[in-house]
Amino acid sequence: MDYKNLFFLLVDDNSTMLALMMPMLKGLGYANFIVASDGQEAWYKLNHEDRIDIILSDLVMPKINGIELLGMVRNSEKFWDLPFIIVTGEENKDQLMSSVEIDVNSYIIKPFTPEKLDKEISAVLHEKYDPPPYHLALRHGRELLFQQNEPEAAWAYFEKAGALHPLEADPYYFRAIIHEQLGRIDEAKDCLRQCIRLKEAHTKAHDLLALIYHREQNYAEEVKVLNTISELSPNNIARNITLANAYAKLDDKVAVKKILTHSAKLAKAQGKSHDRAFMTKIFQTYLKTAGLGDDAEGVYRKYIDRRMDNPQLLNRFAMILKENKYFDTAISFLERIVNIWRTVKRHDITSDDMAVYYFNLAVVHVERAMTNGKTLSERRPGYEEARAIVDKSLDCNNRHADAMKLLDWLDKKL
Repeated sequence: MDYKNLFFLLVDDNSTMLALMMPMLKGLGYANFIVASDGQEAWYKLNHEDRIDIILSDLVMPKINGIELLGMVRNSEKFWDLPFIIVTGEENKDQLMSSVEIDVNSYIIKPFTPEKLDKEISAVLHEKYDPPPYHLALRHGRELLFQQNEPEAAWAYFEKAGALHPLEADPYYFRAIIHEQLGRIDEAKDCLRQCIRLKEAHTKAHDLLALIYHREQNYAEEVKVLNTISELSPNNIARNITLANAYAKLDDKVAVKKILTHSAKLAKAQGKSHDRAFMTKIFQTYLKTAGLGDDAEGVYRKYIDRRMDNPQLLNRFAMILKENKYFDTAISFLERIVNIWRTVKRHDITSDDMAVYYFNLAVVHVERAMTNGKTLSERRPGYEEARAIVDKSLDCNNRHADAMKLLDWLDKKL
């Protein structure tokens, strides 16, 4: 096959690097280039250009970085097997493990020679467009397993790949997936252990084995597996949070705090600390371990709502706190909304919204009273406080059905 006519998607936010890359590729005989300045633009062009055969992407970029773009490509039904090469500087080598986890085909460290570039591109293209029998068997198996949902047909190809290369780890990994899908859990674990014996850094095998242990509620084994791979790939924040959740199941407060503190620092370093959905996971994980409510509140104040002035977020997180029985902190969040309602001139809180916030505040008082008090006399002060707050909810919206039901319930208790 003539590789020289293939179309390259070059992704880099450094225009100087692109200006150097294209003449180098032209000197190697390649002529067709599509350029993008970041992962977001690359993803758009990948979905709208007529043809792209290989991606060369920088690692550190704004909007969507190289690792995130690689993940989007690998999770796509259309582009999942598109050749992808990461091009990055020496200072970013510690992040390359993340790209290996998502099946990057190769990576090149800057600066590099034309000969090095040619060697890596040729190897990647050869594996894709003229694959040896082993890689061809794996590809057919993956297509049947993930694209066509035919695990039994896929099994034969993974068996063939394993016979061609008995010391390769991937055939065991894919057979483990099939075992797991078909409910053969012990066989799946055996395949994953063999996969890991052959390739210790096979992150996906560790992750699947840890997930199986989690489903079995064997949290001690889950922790062992996740710790092993986290030592090899310490910058995977999602895995770190999973590990923290496993430690939370074991009620290991010290480990949870250590891992989540590290995860927050990683998020900041990777530009994810402003991602509320992501930081919410850290917040919720803190709450799963008794005694770490203050740390959860610290995450909220530092990363999610620094000025504590977003009523919707305050209400949402107050409800999360309530579900985890951090009643005092939940009350302080909701009282913050009350303070905004009363003192800030331009707060954009409608009367209907405030009726909901008051109602939620009353519910937290009731649940705290019921949790902390065993008798009606012990619960009465909390009920009385909730009763006064429900009145305020109905002042804001006298048709609030849940508030009326709660008022009726409280009147009967009092």
